[in-house]
Amino acid sequence: MTGNGVRVLGCVSSGFLLTLGLPRWDVYPVAWVALVPLLLALRGASPRQAFGWGYLCGMVHFLSMLYWIRHVIFYYGGLPAPLAIGVLVLLCGYLALYPAVFAWVSRRWEGRPALWVLGLPLVWVTLEWVRAHALSGFPWGNLGYSQTRFSTLAQVADITGVYGVSWLLVLSSTVLTSILARRASRVGIAVFTLCLAGAIGYGAWRLDQVRRIQEGFPVWWAAVVQGNVDQSLKWDPAFQQETLSRYRRLSLEAAGHDPPPDLVIWPETAAPFFYGREPNLSRQLDEMIMEIGRATIFGSPAIIREDGEARLQNRAYLVEGQGTVLGSYAKRHLVPFGEYVPLQKLLFFVERLVEAAGDFVPGKESTPLEWGDRDLGVLICYEGIFPALARQTVGEGASVLVIITNDAWYGPTSAPYQHLEMARWRAIEFRRPVLRAANTGVSAIFDSTGRECGRIPLNESGQLVCAVRSGLIDTFYGRWGDAFAWLCVAGALMGAVWSEVLHRSDGARRMTER
Repeated sequence: MTGNGVRVLGCVSSGFLLTLGLPRWDVYPVAWVALVPLLLALRGASPRQAFGWGYLCGMVHFLSMLYWIRHVIFYYGGLPAPLAIGVLVLLCGYLALYPAVFAWVSRRWEGRPALWVLGLPLVWVTLEWVRAHALSGFPWGNLGYSQTRFSTLAQVADITGVYGVSWLLVLSSTVLTSILARRASRVGIAVFTLCLAGAIGYGAWRLDQVRRIQEGFPVWWAAVVQGNVDQSLKWDPAFQQETLSRYRRLSLEAAGHDPPPDLVIWPETAAPFFYGREPNLSRQLDEMIMEIGRATIFGSPAIIREDGEARLQNRAYLVEGQGTVLGSYAKRHLVPFGEYVPLQKLLFFVERLVEAAGDFVPGKESTPLEWGDRDLGVLICYEGIFPALARQTVGEGASVLVIITNDAWYGPTSAPYQHLEMARWRAIEFRRPVLRAANTGVSAIFDSTGRECGRIPLNESGQLVCAVRSGLIDTFYGRWGDAFAWLCVAGALMGAVWSEVLHRSDGARRMTER
């Protein structure tokens, strides 16, 4: 095999390894070595070539992780298959720029072993953080999420967020690559060993501590209901009665649990009509909740007036068992091209291509819904992948996080599992129980350590009732947010400046020697 052939193999291997650590594959140990083939392939390449090899790695990774986007666009966006594939490739082409920049920096720093080993993890986290914020943000599938099954290590997220685990995984790859290339950095090996041991030790201690704190909180019971309503039928007026009948039956089954749940949670847009504006259906839903006799959270679209025009909102409502509305929450972070069209004047043609792109407006309030002596922080669908949104509602006093979503768009792909596991990390970061109800799954309830009480499998209807212990447990991440990521950004910038100074100094010295 030629030199370029070996490089291609290395880049492709890293791309697939980065994906294999995530759901549904969940081969989490491979994430510790995922970047080694790429880093070895970059040796001896020019910075420009390294950018290209990193781009190839990124394309393989994001295409294999986000392949389900083609399913969404083809089946529900109404685009022909070739165009749907083109949209997927275009998105992955943008996302692949991040590994490409990482590879370019790797080659620029290759002559500085200590900077290369210790600095590249900072660069990776910096790029993940930028990806989470640029162009409305897309923090889907960060490397650290691969360690969900390594629950002891994941506990460090209440200090660093998922970024701390990403940093440690990349450090593992740089240290191992330096050993294989016979340029091992003793400092790098020492730092990795100490940080890994420290993270695992902290995780074991924190797990035990949080479990003991939880035991001191009063117990109450929550039910999540999964209707498993086919997306193609969801908004069909002829199917509305079947939808309501299904949720009524499942909720009554949950209410028959011993002990019965105090709170019942339905998914996003479980009520496929404008609650409060369609009198007959709204009254029918209120009567169902009174029959169930339990406070219920459900999703429903809403209409508001903005600038004299009727606009849509994606909302969650909390209705008590006597049929009184206690409050509502409007989704704040909308899905690009699904609920709104970004840069609409520039991308005027997109609205014609994607008929599902609705004219939604975001909510503005992160205030929890008050329910007795408990405050429920609600996140809708896509919002669950943004820790900052959860942090805002926790900062306003939420003792429980409720995530309602409709993952029917994804079909039988890995996306529902990827989406589920990111929700688990919100429980760990903020030490709040997470109650997640999904239309087609996967619905689950997590305690404040991320431990799963149970789940309702994908594409099945059912209900799950679990004991919940909720209270206020302070975390560093809840107080300071992405402080660790910001430290990585600062460190990466300092490394770039230092590298450039050394590079120019070396160039000047060579000129003098001539």
